[in-house]
Amino acid sequence: MKNQHIVAVIVSVLFSISAYADSNQSTSLQALSAWTNQSGSTLYIDTIESNGLLTGTYINRAQGYGCQNISYPVTGWVYGTAITFNTLWQSTTESCNSITAWTGFYYQGAIRTLWQLTINGSTNTSQIIQGSDTFKPSTAVLKKSLILEK
Repeated sequence: MKNQHIVAVIVSVLFSISAYADSNQSTSLQALSAWTNQSGSTLYIDTIESNGLLTGTYINRAQGYGCQNISYPVTGWVYGTAITFNTLWQSTTESCNSITAWTGFYYQGAIRTLWQLTINGSTNTSQIIQGSDTFKPSTAVLKKSLILEK
């Protein structure tokens, strides 16, 4: 009878460890991943260092905004399910004279964010453009600018 209790405890512990590992994986972002939002723009996460520092690139495809189809550098932080990242919209081919910052969280396989775009020369917080994005995993991990394909 004592051996049956020990076996039951061991089996229970093994299932608990397995469940913890599965739930842990589903709540963490991975490097070398691509995420596309509802506007067709893509966030590429290249690295997430052990301290949470995130690096990658962003290709804007949102209608009504400039600086489209060009890969812009992204930096940010990941802390558990929390994420923040930003980009300076300036490249050798085009500058949109602005910075955008996204802040949000990773939950149920998507990155949900609020963003703010600030234009250089702004003098009032009412000039900050705001919105929200939901990024879903993308199968495209190729980081090329459409402008380079011409």
